[in-house]
Order: sequence, then C-alpha cells, then structure tokens
Amino acid sequence: MRVQLFFAALCIFPATAFAGCASNMTTLVSCTAGNGDKALDVCSDGTHVLYRFGTSGQTPNLELIRSILDVDVTPWSGVGSSIWESVTLHNGAFSYEAFSSVARNPEAPAISGGVDVFEDGSPVASVQCDAGSVQTNIDALFEMREAAGLCYDHSTFAWGACK
Repeated sequence: MRVQLFFAALCIFPATAFAGCASNMTTLVSCTAGNGDKALDVCSDGTHVLYRFGTSGQTPNLELIRSILDVDVTPWSGVGSSIWESVTLHNGAFSYEAFSSVARNPEAPAISGGVDVFEDGSPVASVQCDAGSVQTNIDALFEMREAAGLCYDHSTFAWGACK
C-alpha cells in the first residue's frame, strides 16, 4: 500500500527541471535566490505539498512530497507590520520552513520570502528570495487543511481535528 501511494505521488509530481508549479497546483511559495542561481518551489494539489529546491533550470537537489496533514502550517497571527505565513516540511532530522511576508504598507507593499533549514530544531541554513521574484499564496493551504478536516485554534496556535 505504501509503495502504491509513493508511486502515485511521483506520478502527480514528476521530477523535472524547475519551471514553477504545475498548472493543476497552487503555488504556495516560489522564487529564485542567489541572483537567480537557485530556485524554490512549494506547491500543493489540495492533498499533497511539494517542496523543491536547487539550481535553477535543473533537476532539484531536494524534492519532498508530504500530505497536507503532515506539514506544519503557521498562519499570520494578525499582528505586526507584515502579513507572514510559513509551511514546514520534515525530512528525518531536517525541517524546511518556507515562508513569505507582505509588508502592510499600502504605498509600497514589499513581498519577501525564503526558506530556513533546521537540523534537530537548530538553524543550519537560511536562504532569502531574490527581490521581486516571490510568488506566494500560503494562505490557500489553510483552506486546504480545513477541507481535509483540520481546524486552527487561534487561542492555542495549534491545528487539530475539527469538532
């Protein structure tokens, strides 16, 4: 059963050169980094989240596919000068937290993003997206998780089964 699910996931998310998220997927965070040398794509088809990072135009160095139920999603708390959100995918001792932020300045709403990498909870790397390259819609993942039966409790800042 597990092999069948893995094969199905590979069919949904084929390993190809970076070209952004597929047309049947929602872009959660996508950008270039390092003056266009690197690319980050985090996408979802409503049931899975795909994380890809590596050299632009080539097969990703790292590709993770996780159920939307198995990723950590931190929605904006409603406080601060920026609207920010993040999605974290786990891979053994490593965690990859992709994030985006939109400055709440109506005259110049700057968008930023990137990915922070942790090993056993300790930061080991941080990649900031190139200015002007960020596409983001992490809040769509909030609705996808609710459709899958999870609810977010704003008082405890935690996800759980809907009641």
